Amino acid sequence: MDLSSMDSKRYSAKDFVYMELKKLIISGDLEPSQQVNEKALAEKLSISRTPIREALNRIELEELIVRMPNGRIRVAPVSVEEAKEIFTVRSLLEGVVAKEAAMKITSGELDELKFLTELLIRSAEQGDSEKVIFYGDKFHHMLYDVSGNRTVVKILNNMNDHIMRYRSLGPKTSKSRSSAAAEEHLALYKVIEQKDGEQAEILMREHIRNSLEAAVHSIQRHLKLVDAP
Repeated sequence: MDLSSMDSKRYSAKDFVYMELKKLIISGDLEPSQQVNEKALAEKLSISRTPIREALNRIELEELIVRMPNGRIRVAPVSVEEAKEIFTVRSLLEGVVAKEAAMKITSGELDELKFLTELLIRSAEQGDSEKVIFYGDKFHHMLYDVSGNRTVVKILNNMNDHIMRYRSLGPKTSKSRSSAAAEEHLALYKVIEQKDGEQAEILMREHIRNSLEAAVHSIQRHLKLVDAP
């Protein structure tokens, strides 16, 4: 990708490279534990190695890459244990968000949430798992905004890169998981409509736990492929 086509007012070279490298890691194009080659990345992005190095330093702070004792850089590995830690924290924080959003949501916001829920259900019925994930994310981020809890939302946003990386390990999601996720969001919408914060918190935590199960299956599948002769 040629940086000459980028809007220099919006992006610096190092910011562009930072975003592109994160995208490669989160999408799985750069796989867990894969060695990162600065020269190859520079050629791929048509840019010098200096902004590559600066971007890698930023990404290392976010623990998406690790620097080995010999100085080489690898994409951070994945593990069932890490996934459990991340999703456990996420379930607690998203539970708080759902509870607060249920108590604060306005009628106009409720209409918008209903529309997102309908799109999510329709996507699941059509077997479009990518749209199920897309509208599911929209649903969650709307609750982030409605909750008004900036501290919790900031922590969740910082975790989302790691969450998305685990999603990319296997198929986007199975048809059965898409349908279940859609039903879980519908149940959440219904209790939020009733402004039942306590039940919204419970259902959100259950939803995240179910997402963890799907992530664990993807991790185990990935690790088997890596270990296969």
